[in-house]
Amino acid sequence: VCVDGGRSETALDAGTDAKPDVVDASGTLPVSWAAWPMPNYDAGTPNDVPMVYQVASGGFLDVTTKLLWRHPMPAEAANVTYARALEICSGEWRLPSRIELVTLLDLGQTGAKIDPIFKADAGTVQGAYWTFSEVRSAFRPFGADGVRQHWLVDFNNGGLEKRDESETAAVRCVKAGGS
Repeated sequence: VCVDGGRSETALDAGTDAKPDVVDASGTLPVSWAAWPMPNYDAGTPNDVPMVYQVASGGFLDVTTKLLWRHPMPAEAANVTYARALEICSGEWRLPSRIELVTLLDLGQTGAKIDPIFKADAGTVQGAYWTFSEVRSAFRPFGADGVRQHWLVDFNNGGLEKRDESETAAVRCVKAGGS
């Protein structure tokens, strides 16, 4: 079971008791790793896991991770602060962890490094997307001047970056989609 920032891909939504693999002594929240195989965009060998999505009620279901990605996203989701991202992804939806959002990366794509099913969504923009995963450091648990930072996944270039909570980025909401 994957736990990051006190949230879980399966534990919170499925009601199981997840235990973190690592607890960060700097005061940040517990972290664990994905308990599902990582989708692999090229899936060229028998051990690879293909990226497969199904249209489902409320969004796109990742067949491998069983995560349901919200579709459509509101137009404002293209450029919001971290606090606003949390508001947009509230109720039955939540912000994804860094590892969850990384599962959407498709480095074989031209343009945005995300599966074409998401590109067809007018709310999907090339660029960086918020995760709830905090940037951690043993020496400095926050960004410059004690400001909290979070990891973002950049679908423009397929990379990761960090950003202060007061800055803006896009948001894509997620929830457990079933077994």
